[in-house]
Amino acid sequence: MKKNRFLAWLLIVAVFLSVFSTNLTVSYASTGLGQTYTDSASISQWAKASIDRASELGFVQGSNGKFNPKSSVTRAEFAKMLVSVLNIPMVSKPAGYADVASNQWYYPYINAVSQAGYMSGYNQKFEPNASITREQMAATIVRALGLKPVQTASLIADADNVSAWAKADVTTILASQIMLGDNNRFNPQGTVTREMAAVVAMRTFDYGKPSETDPETPVVSPIHTKVKTQVKETAAFLQSSVTNPVIASVGGEWTVFGLARSGIKLPDAYYAKYYANVEKKLKEVDGKLHNVKYTEYDRVILALTAIGKGVDHVAGYNLREPLADYETLIKQGINGPIFALIALDSKNYEIPTVAKVKTQTTRELLIDFILNREIAGGGWALGEKPTAADPDITSMAIQAFAPYYATNEKVKAAVDRGIAWLSKVQQADGGYASGGSANSESTAQVIVALTALRIDPHTDARFVKNGHSVVDALLSYAAKNKDKGGFYHVKSGGVDNGGAKPGDVDLMATDQAFYALVAYDRFLNGQTRLYDMTDVKA
Repeated sequence: MKKNRFLAWLLIVAVFLSVFSTNLTVSYASTGLGQTYTDSASISQWAKASIDRASELGFVQGSNGKFNPKSSVTRAEFAKMLVSVLNIPMVSKPAGYADVASNQWYYPYINAVSQAGYMSGYNQKFEPNASITREQMAATIVRALGLKPVQTASLIADADNVSAWAKADVTTILASQIMLGDNNRFNPQGTVTREMAAVVAMRTFDYGKPSETDPETPVVSPIHTKVKTQVKETAAFLQSSVTNPVIASVGGEWTVFGLARSGIKLPDAYYAKYYANVEKKLKEVDGKLHNVKYTEYDRVILALTAIGKGVDHVAGYNLREPLADYETLIKQGINGPIFALIALDSKNYEIPTVAKVKTQTTRELLIDFILNREIAGGGWALGEKPTAADPDITSMAIQAFAPYYATNEKVKAAVDRGIAWLSKVQQADGGYASGGSANSESTAQVIVALTALRIDPHTDARFVKNGHSVVDALLSYAAKNKDKGGFYHVKSGGVDNGGAKPGDVDLMATDQAFYALVAYDRFLNGQTRLYDMTDVKA
């Protein structure tokens, strides 16, 4: 019971980071909010230390370089968070709320939390779009964590303002010190802001940490052990296969990026060799990597950011500058905006202003381009007017949208449709197919997308078919024996779709499988998502 309770504490931390609140004063010294968030001046002084810590630990992130400290969270948004964080199973039985229609994005999440007994409505209404209140939050936490009721005298001056149904829960939450008041008041009807959430989240994190001598420290799950083992094997394979990384889609950035994000220690000379090759190439081509394929710049930005190198003065060139040319950036099609967003948001990079371009790139333009390419029924694919979605491009679009999911309603709706489509087309073995061919790359991209949204691709019921998860499917492509560590593009006996031959180990497939497993490992470790490199120190 103690182990399960500790696990629940850790899981609920992520929920607190986006939702729970308090006006707790802390003494931890803020070190770099001004560099991380452009709106740091609007963050209350009492919250800065917690937001700084939460950001460094990878628990919170901003949007467009902002933290949005004063924004609030709705009951529907919190229901979805709770389902994702606690892996609450989806249920087919409707909760029966008059204001929760089956065609709304939040329908399955509200059903799930209601059936689990964690959240409820009143008079057959859930009020999904109402801001969740502090007393509602307190009651939800108490139920979700199974906290035992505390019988004590009132700890707050505004106890009479607490609704009758929430009095016991508020008393319990105050006694546990998970939520606190301000000036001896709890403000039970008050809404929750993100800065308040960060303070309570860090208190919860510190409260839940076991001592070093705790004999019941949670053990690594079997799937995590399997993933960690595969990550080590594949890292060794890549290092021996790519000894001289250069600017290239194969044998270059993706290998460097994956290895750097894995946390596996490599000789400094390996990354130094790549950086030297980048400088050499840029000098040879006068800083112009391609006339149209601006994903070349995106890849290099991601790799350099991952190894802690700057991107503004590489052999005298600013790699962000080409991305300011919107008209050229979109000539590549949807891949251009997708990877431009991923690269720019990897460390909250600003888009430089370039006077000579016809249209100055903005994040809004990139987002709108991707939104406008969504296919009816959900999902994305290559081409201007595709009629059928593709798992790879759908997953990549979701990866690009991850930083905007909580703050942009149009993005949220499109991503939810994409997630529903990915669940629908998942194959019986847990994997994915593109162009009629089941392959490892499609499966890998789905894992990166799900972990970016804090969805567990191994346990979420939407992504487990016949007992096989997306992670199970990807691991089934791992080669053994002499090619140990490598991955097949298509398994032996599979449908050849023009890539590597079925049963042959492929470096591109290995790169993508590797960084997908790294993304899942980081997810299980509570680290920042794969493409969020605000945790990388220069």
